[in-house]
Amino acid sequence: MHARNSKLTYISGLLLLVFLTAAPVHLLGQEDTNYAGSFLDLGIGSRAIALGSAYVSVANDGTSFYWNPAGASTLVRPEVSGMYASLYKSLGTHYHLGFTRPLYGAGSVSINWVRLGVSDVPRYDSSLLDETSYDTRVDESTRGGDWEQYALTAPALGFSNSYDDALYITLSKLNKLDIDFGWQYFVIPVTIPVGINIKLIRQSLFEENGSGIGFDFGTMLKFGIDDLLDDSRLGKVSLGFAAKDVWNTKITWNTDSRHTDRIQRSWHAGASYLQPLPRISGQLLLAYAFQYKYESTHQYGLEYLYFNRLAIRFGLTDKRFTAGVGIRLSLFQIDYAFRSHDLAGSHLINTSIRL
Repeated sequence: MHARNSKLTYISGLLLLVFLTAAPVHLLGQEDTNYAGSFLDLGIGSRAIALGSAYVSVANDGTSFYWNPAGASTLVRPEVSGMYASLYKSLGTHYHLGFTRPLYGAGSVSINWVRLGVSDVPRYDSSLLDETSYDTRVDESTRGGDWEQYALTAPALGFSNSYDDALYITLSKLNKLDIDFGWQYFVIPVTIPVGINIKLIRQSLFEENGSGIGFDFGTMLKFGIDDLLDDSRLGKVSLGFAAKDVWNTKITWNTDSRHTDRIQRSWHAGASYLQPLPRISGQLLLAYAFQYKYESTHQYGLEYLYFNRLAIRFGLTDKRFTAGVGIRLSLFQIDYAFRSHDLAGSHLINTSIRL
């Protein structure tokens, strides 16, 4: 009985991962779906994931392009970064590889590739799709209904690999201002990064593939409480805002009908506070983010960094726990994150080199 339940859970996870990330609507039925391009919602970077994805106001490394493209302009040195993640007991693999280059004039350019891969996806008789609605299939997949019973007993018509790819091109600019409050020469330095993404998307499943072009926008407002209150013991504040898929990105499939899915626009906003702790050679980061796509989600993150070398992180997103650690060795940064999930926890490894 235990082996049967394990097999049911495996197939349920596999089908959910494929249908919620890669499958076009015409493979699921003719109803609209909220899951077009959902592989882009998985998150990039072990540090960000460990902080509960509360990263829109923090983004200051090679993964900034994903969370807030404005953050790429805060890098002062070129950075090569990469990520590997094993999802849901190795049902899927998630990759990232990218390069960010600061430019003269406080600008930067970043190029990044993201891939989600699922191997050995079984294909079953399409009559099952004709007999049940999309909502029914998703509901049954979460509680072991007749759909999984069919998948366990019926022979697969074939197997295929599913690949979802996105190429991001990021342009950002760091703007510096001095705000003069007009009394006692009271001036506060403020930085306002802005950035945009152009992303090329390609998805494939069986002999079908779809492609599209999307656009993201982001900005930040950074200033020091230490400057505001003239107290060096206080820290820095960052406010962040991003809009992803600004024009509801269209994914067009190579079917006879040229079927089109739409990735709905999402909104992201957050704040973070970085408090120096000189007595213990460290600093404490508190982060919060709010995002809205199909529903609202609140995200929280906490990081303690010791001597700018060793970091311990915890987070909470959508009531799920995350945690991780990071270590910096000379030019190298290595980060690990764990993200809990009902199907199974995910492990992420991220490395970067600052040149």
